[in-house]
Amino acid sequence: MREALQDTKLNDRGENKTLIRIFGKSCSKWENMGPYRSFALTCFRQFGIGASRFEESISKESTYLIQELANLKGQAVDLTRYFNNAVSNIISKVVFGIRFEFSDKHIHRLTDLLVRHHELLGSGGVEIFLPINIPSKAKQDLIKNDDEVLAFINDMIETHRENFDPNNLNDVIDMWLNEIRLHKSDDPNSFRHPDNMAGQIFLLFLAGTDTTSNTLRWGTQYLVRNPMVQDRIHREIDTVVGRNRLPKLADKPYLPYIQALIAELHRIISLVPLSIFHVAADTTTFRGYTIPKNSVVISNLYAVMHSPELWGDPEEFRPERFLDNEGNFREPDEVIPYGVGRRVCLGEALARQELFIFFAHLLHQFKFEKISEDAPMPSLKPIEGALIHPEPYELRVIKRE
Repeated sequence: MREALQDTKLNDRGENKTLIRIFGKSCSKWENMGPYRSFALTCFRQFGIGASRFEESISKESTYLIQELANLKGQAVDLTRYFNNAVSNIISKVVFGIRFEFSDKHIHRLTDLLVRHHELLGSGGVEIFLPINIPSKAKQDLIKNDDEVLAFINDMIETHRENFDPNNLNDVIDMWLNEIRLHKSDDPNSFRHPDNMAGQIFLLFLAGTDTTSNTLRWGTQYLVRNPMVQDRIHREIDTVVGRNRLPKLADKPYLPYIQALIAELHRIISLVPLSIFHVAADTTTFRGYTIPKNSVVISNLYAVMHSPELWGDPEEFRPERFLDNEGNFREPDEVIPYGVGRRVCLGEALARQELFIFFAHLLHQFKFEKISEDAPMPSLKPIEGALIHPEPYELRVIKRE
């Protein structure tokens, strides 16, 4: 997979009419998408995403989440809404320039729609791959769902347009409007074409919300099922950080078991089981096989993450597998949750920061338990889609003294 995904001839994007309708024509081919990625990365660097200076923004949102959970005082709760709100607020602050209160119905609706998008898209749905239009209820529901997201984003863009000041660029939308002002394109395939702006912002939200929030949900549910793992993390945090402050990114090298927890979650849940499908840009030969131009190239990440030959006991949740004999963290090449090559996840650096800070902060402050001794354990049966979601589960969030 690593070899194939770094071959530029196997890294093109498919021209699926449904997805082009939603995300715009600039998402159709690599020659269109490449400049957009470069611009998006420039925006990310401008606001410090992935750099150490962005830690404060994530930590601030984490403290809001901690307060919300502390206010529950141990009552039964499904954490879906809390995680969705906290994670989406981080990308919202960068893209829209605002964060939403946890009680705000707008952010509730937006995150619900993003989750529903992945459910309706499915994992490897046939209509994505075939070069013909297949009418289906799922496709119509997907378009209706995503049109509501686009309407929300377009409202945000219009508000920014009304208040636009090229000398005061506060967020990604401002930078995008300025880019269009300076380099407007009439090419419908360009990200600088105004009609493509909302769709590409939609993609940023998809990549930056449901993925991380779902990993947090799976994580807390696995911790409920594995209290000894949770106890070991608590001991590690208390020894390295103490009880008088929250963990920081600077503590990460000294918290190998939290890193191992995150790596094991990436492996066992295989959040995007078939990765993002690629298309052969030209006829090419790979390891003796001829792959014709426009062939769909699918990476079965789930098969790698659950290979008995690689892991021995792939169905066991065992973070220790990522620690060496000295207790240091090591992540093997077979764990590739963000992909590789030029189409690697745009938000990888942000996601890695978020997962470490959220897990370290939450486990510094809380213990996650069943609501009662007789309550069932969280199910490991996934809700399948483009992303694998955990089944809803109520647990108790207990404040650590």
